[in-house]
Amino acid sequence: MRTHEQFTPEEQALLAPYVTNTDQSIFVLKNLPEVIKGALFSRYSRSTLGLRRLLLKEFIQNRDSTFQKIQCKIEEWNEDELAIERARDFYDRILDGYGDDSIGELGGAHLAIENISILATKHIQDARIGGSPLEKSTRYVTFSKKVGDDYLYYKDTNLLNSSHKSLYLEINQNLFDTYVSLFEPVRTYIRHWMPREESMDEGSYNRSVRAKVFDVIRGLLPASTLTNMGIFGNGRFFEALLSKLQTNPLTELKETAHGTYEELCKTIPSFVRRAHRQHRHFKSYRNFSLKTT
Repeated sequence: MRTHEQFTPEEQALLAPYVTNTDQSIFVLKNLPEVIKGALFSRYSRSTLGLRRLLLKEFIQNRDSTFQKIQCKIEEWNEDELAIERARDFYDRILDGYGDDSIGELGGAHLAIENISILATKHIQDARIGGSPLEKSTRYVTFSKKVGDDYLYYKDTNLLNSSHKSLYLEINQNLFDTYVSLFEPVRTYIRHWMPREESMDEGSYNRSVRAKVFDVIRGLLPASTLTNMGIFGNGRFFEALLSKLQTNPLTELKETAHGTYEELCKTIPSFVRRAHRQHRHFKSYRNFSLKTT
């Protein structure tokens, strides 16, 4: 699935060393210190921007940050390809050959999934052991954005080809229209109900009011609403998550699994190889799932 954000050729060149792609909705961070990955994910949950745009704005193009020093260190670092290949062979042998699953917890990745429905995020968040998901906050961020004339919500191809298409589109449109129309009257009411105290500055007060407004009206957002999420997880978590998503009947989750597998294979291939649809380990998992459902 392609991202809604567009980057110039110059921006793509700046981003390329630090993300596995610049044009898809699913990607993995790479070549970044853990402290920057953590800071990015923290900022991510309260921003309308995608993670790559935040990386550009907050770090790469921010002259006040120390990112340039970090970049120089990365460029000076010379990867020992032979050592990396040996490490991968080791993990492949222990994970795949001996089935020592616990070793899959010794490596991980920071994954971003953008333009994903709130419904799909709940399926991902259910698989919490070994993973730390962070979703764009419906309390602090507006979801009133449009692309063209359309609000951002998931449009399943099978549903749009069915007799339910018109009803589905109408319900989503009405929910988003109501969400947008209620913002100002609810804000006016909250400002009246909760006047600013003298000890609070105007900026902090406005942010507090805004958060309370979103907290009141976010229940109108349909489960189809498109959002962004970041996930930090170890290899064992991602393998289990991929297997779970691939056996789910929902098209969106299967597509998410496909994109996630492709991107994780660029950074931690040994940890997710058993989640490949043709791998005997995944086939056993799928057969077990079919018997228990």
